This record gives sequence, structure tokens and C-alpha cells, in this order.
Amino acid sequence: MSGEPAFLPLPIDADEGFPQAFLLAFLGATYVLSFYVNIAEGTAPDAQGFYELPADRAFMVLTVARQSVDGPVILTRRKLVRQQVVEAGELLLRFTAMKVARLNLNGVGAHGSVVKGEVAPRWAS
Repeated sequence: MSGEPAFLPLPIDADEGFPQAFLLAFLGATYVLSFYVNIAEGTAPDAQGFYELPADRAFMVLTVARQSVDGPVILTRRKLVRQQVVEAGELLLRFTAMKVARLNLNGVGAHGSVVKGEVAPRWAS
């Protein structure tokens, strides 16, 4: 019984801008997923005002922490690559789209940004 795990969509709201963080209840635990975009000074968006990530001198970073009684436990912090599966403790995460409008960097609003990610259990239960 092998095959791809059942990925579920993450509640990323690109209109809320970046940096962004949210709580995720999954597998009986609570996680904090935090995202930020790092763009080198002088790196311009495309003609429509977007950064398609990752790109030369521009990328998105994800931090995953599991909540515990002793405080958050960092499971991973890494640059994201589209379609590459990220292992974070008992989670698998995958990101299929990372297109961020310049106006959503440290700003909110419906500017056309699209960031799509998914989560699945790392091990079959």
C-alpha cells in the first residue's frame, strides 16, 4: 500500500500579506506556521508587480513549530521550493504556487498574490 499521502490544503490567505502566521490543528496537535518573503535589495518584480518564488535573490521561508506545554518546538525553518516536499516532524508540507505581489510584502489587500500549500501526515496511521 504505497502511494502519495493524502494532502489537505493549508489555510494560507495571501491577501493578508507576508510575513504571515497561523495556527494549524492537525494530527491531535497544534502547530504555528510562519511565512516570510526575503527579497534582495534592488530585485524588481515582474512587469505586473509580482515575484514568482523562488527566484534569483528572492524566496519564501517557512517556519513550523509544534505547540507544547513548555512552549513552541521548532520542527523546521527552510526556504521553499515549489513541489518539493518539506518534512517537519510528523508533517509533510508541499507548496504548489508562490506568486506574491509587491504590494503584499508587509501589506494587506487583494493584489492578486497566490500562495498554495498542502499538509499531510508524514507516517501512515
